[in-house]
Amino acid sequence: MEELIIGICDDLNEERTALAGMVRAHCRTLGVPVRLKLFSSGEELLEAVQEPGRLHVLFLDIYMPGLSGMEAARQLRKRDEDVAIIFATTSLEHGVDSFEVQASDYLVKPFRQEEVGRALDWCMERRAETLRCLCVYAEWEERRIPLASIQYIEILDHRACIHCTGGKCLYTRRGLDDLEAAVDSADFLRCHRSYLVNLNHVQGMEGSSFRMVDGELVPIGSSSRARVRGRFWDWLYIKTRERR
Repeated sequence: MEELIIGICDDLNEERTALAGMVRAHCRTLGVPVRLKLFSSGEELLEAVQEPGRLHVLFLDIYMPGLSGMEAARQLRKRDEDVAIIFATTSLEHGVDSFEVQASDYLVKPFRQEEVGRALDWCMERRAETLRCLCVYAEWEERRIPLASIQYIEILDHRACIHCTGGKCLYTRRGLDDLEAAVDSADFLRCHRSYLVNLNHVQGMEGSSFRMVDGELVPIGSSSRARVRGRFWDWLYIKTRERR
C-alpha cells in the first residue's frame, strides 16, 4: 500500500502535535502507512516543498505570523497542483480565496477526531481518482495523461487538443465522443459540441463561458447553456457535501 505523506503547518506547537496525533490515529485505524512532516511557518513549508509530489495532503493554518496560510497556499499551488490542501482555521471568511487555490476542505479549530477522519477519507478517495490516466496516441507514441492534469479538451481541425496544466498541449486524432467515453468521469463536462472541460480547473462561470483557474475562457454552447449551468452547480453542490 502506498505511503501517505501528510504535512501539518501551524505556528503553534501544541496545535501541530494534537493534529498529528489525530492523523496518526485515523491512518492506523485504516491500516494506511503515513509519514508526517511538520512545519512551524509558511516560509518553512515553502522552503521544504520546492517541487511537486513532496506532499499528498497538507493541513495548513491560515492565521500565522509572517506569511499567511492563504498566501503560502497560493505559492504552493504554483509548484504542486495535486497536493490536497485542508485549511485549519478559526474562521470561514476565506471561502472565496480557498476556491482559488482549490482547497479540499476546511477544519475549524478546535478539531474533532471525526472531522479530521472525514477530511482525510475524502482526500484519499480523491487521490485514487487523480491517479487515473487517459491513454492516447500523441507525438508519435502512446501517452498516459493523468486526468487531474487535463484542464479541457477541444476539437481543432479534426484533431483533439488536450490542454494540460503548465500550458502543455497534446494533439491526437480521436473524436470528442470517444475521448469523453474514455475519460468516464463526473468531473468532466461536455459544455460545447467541441469542448470537454475538467470542472476541477474551473474558477467560475462568466456569461457564456467557463473561466478556468489559469484565466483561459472555455465556451459554453448556446443550445445547452441551461443544462451545463445546472450540471455545474449540481457538481459544486456534491463536491461541497463530500468535503463536509
